[in-house]
Amino acid sequence: MAGRAHRIGLLAAVGVLAAVGLVALVAACGSSGSSSGPGKPAASSSGKVVLTVVGPKGTRELTLAELKAMPAVVGYGGIKNSAGIITPPTQYQGVKLSDVADLVGGIDPQAGVTLVGSDGYGMTFSYDQIVRNGFTTYDVATGAEEPPDGTLTSILAYAQGGKPLGADDGPLRLAVVQPHADQVIDGHWTVKWVARVVVGKAEAAWNVQLQGAQAAKLDRPSYVNCASPGCHGSGWVDQQGQRWEGIPLYLVCGLLDDHKRHGAGDYNAALAKRGYKILIESADGKVVTIPSQLIAGRDDIILSGKMNGSDLPDPYFPLRLVGPGLTQQQMPGRIARIVLRLP
Repeated sequence: MAGRAHRIGLLAAVGVLAAVGLVALVAACGSSGSSSGPGKPAASSSGKVVLTVVGPKGTRELTLAELKAMPAVVGYGGIKNSAGIITPPTQYQGVKLSDVADLVGGIDPQAGVTLVGSDGYGMTFSYDQIVRNGFTTYDVATGAEEPPDGTLTSILAYAQGGKPLGADDGPLRLAVVQPHADQVIDGHWTVKWVARVVVGKAEAAWNVQLQGAQAAKLDRPSYVNCASPGCHGSGWVDQQGQRWEGIPLYLVCGLLDDHKRHGAGDYNAALAKRGYKILIESADGKVVTIPSQLIAGRDDIILSGKMNGSDLPDPYFPLRLVGPGLTQQQMPGRIARIVLRLP
């Protein structure tokens, strides 16, 4: 997404976000969690397998009829997209995501649940999101962030407004519902055309402290969600043929360069052009300084969390800054803190 004029407020809410939270980054991934268009999947009949569930106790394939035979949840869900536009809550009916996970061994506080649509879009949800109201909610009238006013339930919805989901969304989509129609969540969580659910143990936890015009914390679940397919993930192949994958550094700077948190224009490109310093501190206390002009708007200078498809090796884990044109000194690993020295 070269030339993006907006930033991310890195990742909406897994219950462990500090200070301002990292809402806008993932929110900018899309208004409904998936793209639509000529290639979108068609809704399936109830006699066909519509969902594959993978977990510690094996794999289950479920038809729509089998899902409808499970205990149903009815509630109201709506979304706020990356531009701040609100789609008001409507009534959804479906089966609890936790009940689906229970079919293959269930989830625990160290587990994550990944939903993948048949279009390839994916999102990973934390235990807190599924079980403990771990989503950021917004007032349906003003769009202002506010605490949930009721229990939030993540469901695989198969009906909306009393009617089966059509080809634009279904046969299954993720909806986060509550008893009242007065709040919405960020739209990127509501994955469309859900075809696969994977329940697995969470990987090693980590977090990176962020400081600029405001403070925040980037943790592993937030980072993984933002780097999910269809979100803000980017990559670079070095001269040795190693592929590095992660999130463009400038989008993280967009969270910290002023007090604007959400929506178009979040990344202050004019300020970056004028210049400020980006201090990147490693776990051993070493600090590398990068000028804002060097990384402004560049998708190929990234905070990488993977090399050749796997977690970074110990000398770099959890994150390393990489990209073309950087010297070895400008590519620190074991990143623990990022600070913007603003004018």
